[in-house]
Amino acid sequence: MAQGTQYQEARVGGVLDRRYSLRREIARGGHGAVFEAEHHVTRARVAIKTLARSALLMPAAHARLYREARILGTLRHPNLIAVYDAGTCPIFGPYLVLEMIEGRPLDGVLLTRRVLPVAQAVALTVQLCAALGEAHQRGVVHRDVKPSNLLIARSSSGDRLELIDFGIAKLSSETPDPQEGVDKLTKAGELLGTVEYMAPEQIMGTAPVDARSDVYAAGVVLYECLVGEVPYSGAPTTVITNMLAGPRPFSLRQRRSDLPLQLEDAVKKALEIDPAKRLASVAQLASACIAALPGGVPPLNLLDLSDDRAKVVSLPAAAQLAAESAAARRQYVRAPYITPVRVRVGQTSCDGRTEDLSEGGVLLVTEGEVPDGERVKLRLPLPVSGRVVELEATTKWITTGRHGRAIGAAFIDASDDVRAEIRAYVGLMTGTTPSPAQPGDRSAPKG
Repeated sequence: MAQGTQYQEARVGGVLDRRYSLRREIARGGHGAVFEAEHHVTRARVAIKTLARSALLMPAAHARLYREARILGTLRHPNLIAVYDAGTCPIFGPYLVLEMIEGRPLDGVLLTRRVLPVAQAVALTVQLCAALGEAHQRGVVHRDVKPSNLLIARSSSGDRLELIDFGIAKLSSETPDPQEGVDKLTKAGELLGTVEYMAPEQIMGTAPVDARSDVYAAGVVLYECLVGEVPYSGAPTTVITNMLAGPRPFSLRQRRSDLPLQLEDAVKKALEIDPAKRLASVAQLASACIAALPGGVPPLNLLDLSDDRAKVVSLPAAAQLAAESAAARRQYVRAPYITPVRVRVGQTSCDGRTEDLSEGGVLLVTEGEVPDGERVKLRLPLPVSGRVVELEATTKWITTGRHGRAIGAAFIDASDDVRAEIRAYVGLMTGTTPSPAQPGDRSAPKG
């Protein structure tokens, strides 16, 4: 359909294509939103990707969504999000039905921890390379590998990385998109990708974008996991200038005394400006990372690592502390839970998202200003019913990083029905039975 004027923007409570009830919003961006939904017949929980009101008026946005569905339909891998269905709803327009993943985005993990233990950074990179390797084998270049597109979810064998959002992925067999100019700008004036994670040839158009461009992005993610920064940051022109004329940002071992020389060498080769000199495949990057750990690659375990104190100490000490398991036992079991949240402090408010949830409190990520030790009101949907509630809480700790602010907030006298719903959700996600709530304990989750 050439025009989207007859479509409405999808909303919670709506029924999409007479089959899916939209229960709660998970995430929203400039061109669309993702909802948790339930199938009317199977009762299966799925994620539904829809278009925002402005994008419903853009035929190119419709085509890009369907193209993403076709790309995902060719991929099958444990570390890649799965697509189940796609279509056009008479009311809400084009949509994708995706695997529902209860996980935490890596950008939120890095915001609370700053850096990862070396072995965990390698474990994450190996899984990322496995996902990208499957895509590359099928002729797909992701082009938007970055922490916010990497979800960390629990599995029976340890945490599992899931690569999501193939909205700007490129098929090696297709002709160039006529809507992409030399500067790779869309009609909305947005760079196709996030500049800090983009390979030089992707930014400047100096060479074809291929699997080596994803190798570069994976190298940037690994670099950030190890030292808490990206190699080049700032506006696109600043990034380009520093890439071409600035100092090479390879002082990794000066920042991490526990970093194996072989791993630093792998990062250098992944971040070569000239793609001809770069590691040729993600398989080579994974092999180099594995070889750097003589003791072998451990299971991924990011959701249960303790960040207590790590955010306020120097980098080497933070890395050492993050390597410890969750020694300080939390009273309440917690589970990843991503949903938009509004934080109100007095007469001001800001928007953000939740990262995980427990009976005692919630971990938030926002770019807004929120004071530490402040009483706040949180407006968010509950995880089982989708019912929107406003809960009073106290901010227990705040840490600021390049991805925003992470806030640990403890609930104040949450009602029994709210706590029961959170308890049921956490038990479902973790396979545990949380201990009964103890009067007076309002512990806030720690990243």
